[in-house]
Amino acid sequence: MASRDALEKLKDAMRDSGKSVEDLFNEIDTDGDGTINGPELYKGVKNIVGEALTPDQVSMIIIALDTNGDNRIDVMELRNALS
Repeated sequence: MASRDALEKLKDAMRDSGKSVEDLFNEIDTDGDGTINGPELYKGVKNIVGEALTPDQVSMIIIALDTNGDNRIDVMELRNALS
C-alpha cells in the first residue's frame, strides 16, 4: 500500500465513521502529546484502516505531511492532508 493509498483509506474511514479530523487525530495520538510520531501512525493506520504500513511507508507519510520539519504530524498537518 503506497502512502497516498493509506491517506485515501484514512480519508474514507473518517468519512464512513462520521469522525472529524480532530477525532481521527486524537485516536492516532495515543500518548496525547499533540503530535503523531512514526509508531503512532503505524498503529493508527493498522487499527483504523486494517492494513499495516511498512516502516518506509510510515516515513514517507510523515515526510509528506510534516510541513514544519519536526518529524511528527500535528493536527493542522493532518487536516491539510485529509481535506
